[in-house]
Amino acid sequence: MIVPMIKYGFLVYHRDFDSFLTNLQELGVVDIIKQIHTPTEQEKGMLSLVNRYTAAVNALSSRSTSDIISQDVNLEDVLKEFEDIQKEHEQLEISIRKAYKDLSDARPWGEFDPKTVKAIEDRGIKMRFLIASEKGFSQEWAAENPVEVLLRQAGNVYFVLVVHGEEIEVPFDVQEIKLPTFSFQQKEADIEEYRQRLLAIEKRYTELASYIPAMEIEKGKLLNSLDFISVHTSAERKADDTLMILQGWIPVTKNDSLIEFLEKESITYVSEKAQLHDDAPIMLKNNKFAKLFEPIGNLFTSPIYSEMDLTPFFAPFFMMFFGFCLGDAGYGLILILIATGVKLKGDKKLRPLMSLVQWLGLSTIIFGVLTGTLFGINLVESEIPFLETFKGYFLNNDNLFMLALSVGALQILFGMFVKAFNQIKMWGWMHSITTFSWILLLVGSAVFFGLSKMEGSNVELLGTTHMVLLGVAGIGILFFNSPGKNPFVNFGLGLWNIYNMVTGLFGDVLSYIRLFALGLSSAILGSVFNSLAFGLSPDIPVVGAIVTILILIIGHSINLFMSALGSLVHPMRLTFVEFYKNAGFIGGGKAYQPFSKQEVSKII
Repeated sequence: MIVPMIKYGFLVYHRDFDSFLTNLQELGVVDIIKQIHTPTEQEKGMLSLVNRYTAAVNALSSRSTSDIISQDVNLEDVLKEFEDIQKEHEQLEISIRKAYKDLSDARPWGEFDPKTVKAIEDRGIKMRFLIASEKGFSQEWAAENPVEVLLRQAGNVYFVLVVHGEEIEVPFDVQEIKLPTFSFQQKEADIEEYRQRLLAIEKRYTELASYIPAMEIEKGKLLNSLDFISVHTSAERKADDTLMILQGWIPVTKNDSLIEFLEKESITYVSEKAQLHDDAPIMLKNNKFAKLFEPIGNLFTSPIYSEMDLTPFFAPFFMMFFGFCLGDAGYGLILILIATGVKLKGDKKLRPLMSLVQWLGLSTIIFGVLTGTLFGINLVESEIPFLETFKGYFLNNDNLFMLALSVGALQILFGMFVKAFNQIKMWGWMHSITTFSWILLLVGSAVFFGLSKMEGSNVELLGTTHMVLLGVAGIGILFFNSPGKNPFVNFGLGLWNIYNMVTGLFGDVLSYIRLFALGLSSAILGSVFNSLAFGLSPDIPVVGAIVTILILIIGHSINLFMSALGSLVHPMRLTFVEFYKNAGFIGGGKAYQPFSKQEVSKII
C-alpha cells in the first residue's frame, strides 16, 4: 500500500534559516519540494568533484588493502595523483599495443641495426625491402639480381633488393616497405620498460585503494552540501527576503517526530493531508512477503499517489511464474541453500534479497514436484518403486500448456478487477462500469460455455439468458467508458475499446505460453547434460567418475544460471506488460526521498 502523506509549509526568519535546515537535515524525514534552478559555479565544481571521487572509488574498489589511512590527508592531491597515473596507465597500454604492432611488422626482416643500414645507404648502395606473393615471385629473376630472400610466410615472400647505380626493375607486383627506424632488440626493451612502469602503477593503485574510505566520507560530505544548497535555493523569499517559505512532504508514520521537532525549534508551519491527485512522493508499506517484491516493481516505476500499489497483487503470481519457468526441484533446492548460506554469512543488506530467492526457490521446488523433474531427470520415466503410486499425479506437457494459458487468463482477469477498484478509488464508481462490464462479459461467457458442455444441462450458449447478459455488458462497454461525455462520443470510444480489447486480450493470454516453453526448455537442457555426462565419460573407473561429475556440475551450473535468468526476465515482462496494462497501471510516481544526511563514517 501507499503510505498517506502530509504536506507541510514552513515559515522561517532568514537569520534562522540555515540552522533550521541543518537541524531538518539531521532529522531526515521531510521530502522537500525542490525548485529547478541553474547550478552555480560552486555547485558545478562540487558535482564534478563527486563524479571524480565516484570514478576513483569504482576503479580502486576491486583492489584489496588492509591499510588504514588517517583522515589528515589532502584527498584532492590523492585524487589528482590517481587521475594522472590512470592517464599514464592508459597511455602505456596504447604504447605497448603499438610496440607489438611495430614488432609484428619488423619481425619478418629479422634482427638488424638501423645505423648499419644508414651507413650502407650513405655510400650510395640502396636497399629496398620488398614483399611479393609466393605465386608472383620469380626465382629466375632473383638468381640474376642482388636479392636476398629473408622469409617465406603465409603465401608471401619477404626479400631485400640491393641497388648500386642504375635502378633495377622488378617484373612482378611488389609492396615496398619502409624499414623501421628501430631495432628488434630496442623495441623489446621498450616493451619491457612499459611493463615495469605498469607494474609500478598497479602497486600504487593498491596503495591508493587505502584512501577509499576517506574518499567515500568526502563524497558523502559533498553530496550533503549539494543537497543542502538545493533545498536552500528552493525556499521562497517574502517580505524583502526576511522570511523564508519552504514546503515538503512527510509520511503520516513519521509525523509525530516532525511536530516534536518544529515545536522544539519554535517554527511556524501549516500542514494538510495530501489530496488524492496531489503530486505527493511515494512510500510503500507492505507485509513481509509483498515487501520482498518491491525492488522488482521499482525496476519499472513507482505508482502515482492516487492509484493503488500493485506489489501485493503481482507478488504471488511472480513467485508462481518463476517456479513455472525454472521448474526443477533440484535447482530450487540449490537456490534455497545458496540464499540461506548468504543470509547466515553474507552482508546483512542482502538478507531481503536472499529471502526473495528462498521464496522463488520454494516455488521452483513445488513446480519441480508437480512435473516430476529433479536435476533434469524425468521422474515419470524413472523406474523408482515408491514413485509408481504418484506418477499419475505428475503434470504432463499438455497439462502444463493448459495451465500456462489458465494462469495467464486468471492474472489478466484479476488485473481487470484491480483496475475497476482502482478506478473507483481515483475517479468514482461511474468510471469503473466499463471495466466491470468487460468482467461480466468474459466471466459470464466462460460460465455459460462451461455449463453448455455439461451433460443434462439446459443452459444454452448464446441463449436468451446469455444474450441478456451480453446486452447488459454491451451497454456498459459502449455508453459508460467516458462518463460525462456525449453519448455518441461514448459510443465511438466504446467501439474503439472493443477493437483494442478483442485484439489485445487474445495476444495477452497467448503471451503466457512462454511459461510453458521456458519450463520445458530448462528440463530438456538438464536432461541433455545428464546424457552428455554419462555418455562421454570414459570406461576408466576413477577417471570416468571424475569426468561425469565435472560435466554434471558445469552443465547444470550453466543451465541453472541461464534458466534462472530467463525465469526472472519473462515473469517481469508478463508483470510489466500484460498485468500492468490490464490493471490500468499509470505509474510515474516519485519515490519518497527525505532531506537527510548521508551516513558518513569516521576513520580511526
